[in-house]
Amino acid sequence: MDDLFLIISFLSFAAIFIFAILSVIQFAKKNSRKGKKQIKFASIAGALMIVSFIGFGFTYESVDTTETDKEKVETVANPKEKTPEEKALAEQKAKDEAEMKAKAEDEARLKAEADAKAKVEEESSAVKVATWQDKVKEVAAMNGTPTNKYDAIMLYAKEYPVTEAEVKEFEEYIIAEYKSKNYVADINNAEYMLSNIFRTNVINKFYGQVNTPINTFAFDFFQNTKYTYRGVDTVDSSAVRSNERQMDKALNKMGK
Repeated sequence: MDDLFLIISFLSFAAIFIFAILSVIQFAKKNSRKGKKQIKFASIAGALMIVSFIGFGFTYESVDTTETDKEKVETVANPKEKTPEEKALAEQKAKDEAEMKAKAEDEARLKAEADAKAKVEEESSAVKVATWQDKVKEVAAMNGTPTNKYDAIMLYAKEYPVTEAEVKEFEEYIIAEYKSKNYVADINNAEYMLSNIFRTNVINKFYGQVNTPINTFAFDFFQNTKYTYRGVDTVDSSAVRSNERQMDKALNKMGK
């Protein structure tokens, strides 16, 4: 049916063209009556062409929709059945994909656990290395004057989180070093002198302004160590001897 409408449309178009030419000829001959008649025929042909095009559109869409629906019905009604080999391949593929997914998840989990363990070990190692002794060695080995190194270790001591047990250990150490006169025996030994500067400064910071024999002793020990290391005083200067007399008095008060 759609072909018939298409043929009528083409014929109507041809008729319009022919009647239009004839009407022009009649008007040229000044025969307006016949010219109007030809225009009338051309209008009828135009109307017929429009109706044919509309009919063609409806019939074409209907056929196309019907055929498409028919194909869909046939496809659903007759699905292609898989062969045993295809089924086996599909099952094997699904199994392989599941195994690969599980393996990837295990690898990701193991990597996360290893990364977490490495981070903990790294942090633990950092804590173990970051001792005050290591800091003293670092400062003693750096380039700079004794005053530069003194300033660096004082800044570190200011922020050092000392414990009471550690303070007691520092106290026993500086008392023993003073009694043996080792504390100013080698004033050019940067690591030794800086370690004693650190210890005494930490003790004074721990007790604050409290005037106790050990706090006084540590302060005078600190003064002698600081000034002899920096070259301000000599080991036999009057200032050093005066501080040592104060240190002896503090030891007597402590019964040392």
